[in-house]
Amino acid sequence: MSNRPKRRRVPKPKGPRPKKRAQGEPIEGEQECHIPSCKNFADKALGGRAISRDSAGEVWNSLEAGKGKVRVCRAHYKEWKKERTDDHDRDYW
Repeated sequence: MSNRPKRRRVPKPKGPRPKKRAQGEPIEGEQECHIPSCKNFADKALGGRAISRDSAGEVWNSLEAGKGKVRVCRAHYKEWKKERTDDHDRDYW
């Protein structure tokens, strides 16, 4: 007889379990990179990210101005990050 409260019972989800991807199976991309002339995918599992349209417009002038996010592939995210770190260092000093 302990004074510890009983453990809360969490109900199991109903329905079929989601299929797991096999270890060596390649990941299929769904979201394309928003940078013109890029055919890569911008899925998070493939290294893609979502960045603000304003900050992306500073690096790539070919993007339309406006609100929201831009999905970019891994290669373009690295390029954007390198451009931004140079500007970031100059802002502080």
